[in-house]
Amino acid sequence: MSTFDLNIELLSDTLVGSGEGWGATIDSDIVFDKLGLPYIPAKRIKGCLRESAVEVLEMFEQTNIGFVSQKEIDSLFGEVGKAKSGDLSFLNAYLEDYASNKQWIEWLEDKHGSIFSKDTVLNTFTSIRRQTAIDKHGVKKEHSLRTSRVLKKGLKFSEKMETSEEIEIEKIDFLSFAVRNLRHIGTNRNRGFGLVSCSLSGETVPNYKESIAKFQKLVEE
Repeated sequence: MSTFDLNIELLSDTLVGSGEGWGATIDSDIVFDKLGLPYIPAKRIKGCLRESAVEVLEMFEQTNIGFVSQKEIDSLFGEVGKAKSGDLSFLNAYLEDYASNKQWIEWLEDKHGSIFSKDTVLNTFTSIRRQTAIDKHGVKKEHSLRTSRVLKKGLKFSEKMETSEEIEIEKIDFLSFAVRNLRHIGTNRNRGFGLVSCSLSGETVPNYKESIAKFQKLVEE
């Protein structure tokens, strides 16, 4: 079995939407657990990383490097529309020091529940953004105001990826490139939200600069 750590740093405010609102005040809310600690769902990460892997494949094809093919993507992530999963299994991505934070929050709720709540936790890691639509005359459209809760820039998340069996070093190289190429996550990621920096770590993950040098050599050849 191979185990990898996917590390995600938010370079801008990010909306990992839950598909739900929060009462009458927030139209689009983030995903968070019962304590109010935000996380990024595994399924969301898998989808974004697969899109990034396809982009990397297209880059290789443009430079005539026959290093990987769609077969490798399907092997890692599973074929679209098929029940069989790929080599990689994903877990939710949680904040750094999640276990320690969880322990302290549970203690605070138990000892000071009257003044400490889920809202207190959420407000620590998030901010509120309001947006409205503007017509061609520069006037606000009626009933277009939308309120979103977003994760604050600078937060760092990590998650585990595992394989049931050892996988070839070429696939790990490719996965590392796909992770580095992943630049946006979440809702409205083409409208200023969700800029991220990602990296892959683990005992079997080669040095990224060495992998770059390897593929530069392939291009020169």
